[in-house]
Amino acid sequence: MAYQRARSPEHKEERREAILAAAHELAREASVRNVSLGDIARRVGLAKSNLLRYFQSREDIFLTLLLREWEQWSEAAAAAPDAAGLTRTLAERPFFCDLVGEQSAVLEHNVSGETVRAFRATSIALVHVLAAEVAAATGLREEDAFEVVAAALLLAAGLYPLTNPAPHVIAIYAEEPGLLQPEFEGRLRNLLDAVIAGFRTRA
Repeated sequence: MAYQRARSPEHKEERREAILAAAHELAREASVRNVSLGDIARRVGLAKSNLLRYFQSREDIFLTLLLREWEQWSEAAAAAPDAAGLTRTLAERPFFCDLVGEQSAVLEHNVSGETVRAFRATSIALVHVLAAEVAAATGLREEDAFEVVAAALLLAAGLYPLTNPAPHVIAIYAEEPGLLQPEFEGRLRNLLDAVIAGFRTRA
């Protein structure tokens, strides 16, 4: 298919959405870390140079997707703002957990400072909104509830790659029962319960 440059605002937005959809599909197939800019360009039928008319970089594409996923998770978690609800809604969103795990080390590189500033401002605002719901549900002070939400995200970011290892690592777990593969939802729930209990005790 011959490349045709999108000229109208509507066509440009359609092209951006097609790029985001392609990146999302590829990441669900192979994880965020394994998806290159070239992979996305091929999936959407563009040259890399043309794709960069719409996004700064591969990282910009995934940072955009991360913010969308974050908004969706915050809305879902606000309906069940306790340890069980935070855990369940994160476990239901492996793509979000994968993205959060790549945020600081990968996705905030190769993008402009303004892009990172805008992303951080929006994501922190989302944490504050959810923290208010967590505080109401758990009886914690709102500043402590903010730390609980932050802890849920940090723990998910660390646990997700650990509980979704490469195939050859899964084979090792199967061969050596002593090397137990961690279970994401159960481990996250136990840790969040401990965090909430700690804040209650300190209060």
